[in-house]
Amino acid sequence: MPTTRAKLRCRYLNFATVATSPTCFSSRPANNLGPKQMKKFPVTILAAAAFGLFSAISANAMDIEARPPFVILAGSVTGIELRQLKDVIDNNPGVTTVVLKNSRGGDAKTGYAVGEYIREKGLSTAVSGFCRSSCSRMFLGGKTRSISNDQPIDKTYVAFHGNYANDGKLLRANMPALKSWVIKYSDGKADPKLVDQWVNLENHSGFAYFYHPQATIEAGPQRVLLCQGSEEPKTRLKQCAKPELGDALANGILTTLDIVNMKLPGEPSKP
Repeated sequence: MPTTRAKLRCRYLNFATVATSPTCFSSRPANNLGPKQMKKFPVTILAAAAFGLFSAISANAMDIEARPPFVILAGSVTGIELRQLKDVIDNNPGVTTVVLKNSRGGDAKTGYAVGEYIREKGLSTAVSGFCRSSCSRMFLGGKTRSISNDQPIDKTYVAFHGNYANDGKLLRANMPALKSWVIKYSDGKADPKLVDQWVNLENHSGFAYFYHPQATIEAGPQRVLLCQGSEEPKTRLKQCAKPELGDALANGILTTLDIVNMKLPGEPSKP
């Protein structure tokens, strides 16, 4: 049985599966070896190479820590997180809240899939630090959505934008579907005008940033920033637009202003 503070890394494919699975290899012969040479290539070497490749992928995947009632997902989204999360939930029935921590996002399809799975399971979500891009779709999956006290309130936010190709160009044809998805998973509360602005940001570095309404940063009366992606990070608070189309609560990004307590008994508060 897993411990309540078990640190989990994705290791779902067994050694034989990794060595033979077509999903783990390109169809192009490795190291310019032809099909005949590949057939003669020792299985143990292929397995070792596959294991090394999978380990490299896993090393960049989200860290998952089960700490009932929380499961904490931190880091970049690589595409294997749905399977990871299902495994953790199945083995930790006491988990009720998925905490997204310091994630810049990543694989778009996984963001949708994890968000939908979270909603299907009736789990809550909370954010620790920042949660951007595909991570924000995971966050919207929560039946209830809030921020945690794991990090300072002024440094905690959820950030949304569009879907982008590998070259950074906006996938404009996908934006109506993304807009509809966001409005649906915000429980119909997200202002369509505001969503339309953020899903159509041309620069993949642009975001709509939602802070807790009680944050003290200078992000306008709604504590919402709409940044084009060309702003200097140090002057973002001054340069970005501050739309007045409702705060995080009014737009259904958060469902409550209550702050989730993640601190252990006797743990000091962070500055």
